[in-house]
Amino acid sequence: MRHLRSLARMIGFLSLCVATILVLLLDALWLNLSGANLVRSRALIHKRFLNFIQRVQHLMGLRIHWEGEPPQEPVVMMGNHRSYLDAILFSVKFPVVYVARIETKNWPIIGWGASLLGTIWVDRQSKESRRLTRASVHERLADGMGLVIFPEGTCHLGPDLLEYRPGMFYTCAQEGFSIMPVALEYKDQGIAWVDKTMFVTHAFKHFGPKHVDVAVRFGPLMKGNDADKLREEVRNWTAQACLELRAKLDD
Repeated sequence: MRHLRSLARMIGFLSLCVATILVLLLDALWLNLSGANLVRSRALIHKRFLNFIQRVQHLMGLRIHWEGEPPQEPVVMMGNHRSYLDAILFSVKFPVVYVARIETKNWPIIGWGASLLGTIWVDRQSKESRRLTRASVHERLADGMGLVIFPEGTCHLGPDLLEYRPGMFYTCAQEGFSIMPVALEYKDQGIAWVDKTMFVTHAFKHFGPKHVDVAVRFGPLMKGNDADKLREEVRNWTAQACLELRAKLDD
């Protein structure tokens, strides 16, 4: 039964991705022909994205235990990174843009869809790419969009956190952007994709259970002009919240 469920979910997930990509392409064509403004275009893209993640959450049997209040206005949301499912846990009301590693840009279907959603791709080995990323982030935030970033830079089993990369904290400190830390924990810790197992193999194994329990806690808004202090405060809050969520899930 688990294997059949995994297969059905993987086929369903890929079908949802393809369907969403086609819809986004048609939207882009229609928006271009109609001369829609940027605000309207982003609102429509965000509507499609919310519909996509709600369908994926249902398909995968996610049981999400929410804590705290999600932001009502655009902010920088920084979450710890446990799984490839993390990205579908930020269903906020305002348009958002994700910052992701350039390595995933060319992933078939998933990478294509992320590009259509406006994902900012960063090559962390390139100083120029990091500079352009900071400029893109500043532009999107100044335009009233939210931002989702996983400052660990890669998935981590936990329950501890990896060091948070400092670049985005300097941008937020310099420009006065608010950060909301977000703590994410899964009941099945094995869902963290941290070894060299192929994505399909790993996903097939963990898409089988009837339900996937995940806890999401939104933290307080944090702001300051000292980037190092801001990074420490955000990471410390998230680390403590993850330990508390882990204990609840283990009960």
